[in-house]
Amino acid sequence: MITFSDQDRARITAAIHAAEKNTSGEFVAVVARASDHYLFLPLLWVALLALLVPGVFLLMSVSISYGHVYQIQLGVFIVLSLLLLFIPSLHLGLIPRSVKHARAGRLAKAQFYLQGVHLTREHSGVLFFVSLAERYVEIVADRGIHEKLGEAHWAGIVQAFVDRVARGEVVEGFVTAITACGEAMHTHYPREPDGTDELPDGLIEI
Repeated sequence: MITFSDQDRARITAAIHAAEKNTSGEFVAVVARASDHYLFLPLLWVALLALLVPGVFLLMSVSISYGHVYQIQLGVFIVLSLLLLFIPSLHLGLIPRSVKHARAGRLAKAQFYLQGVHLTREHSGVLFFVSLAERYVEIVADRGIHEKLGEAHWAGIVQAFVDRVARGEVVEGFVTAITACGEAMHTHYPREPDGTDELPDGLIEI
């Protein structure tokens, strides 16, 4: 799992400071280790495997008591469950990509409101979100920003962010996306003379 050093956090904070000098836009960076525990589906797979134990003995024509079969089933369930709990990458591999992205997308939108990004004076808040376990990226912007920047321009900023994170360059992804968004918003959301920071500029880790 990717970890962030003090230097990494400082780079992201500096990128936010620099971007907000030229626009009234307010930028917030959030990174999540994972968007869910995803225990339900993996445990369902474990239970199904444990239920297949009697069938294995039948196919092998092994004579064994019902009590021993139950004990083996219980042992299989416990061992596999512990493996899933202590090796996150193992159980994440059992989760469909659509489910992981749906959970990460839901968390991104929740963070937009929990961090107060929707409450800025100019309605110019933008949330940059990464969920590491899912390698999921989303930029959630306040009303009107997406339309004013234009579909092609916005899509380009998001894609560059996605590409960086996909290569494991999470910090660079944040810095590149924040810088590009700040430059793009300068025309439509110029910096106000009395502009003040309304939201935290440091990386928020959840």
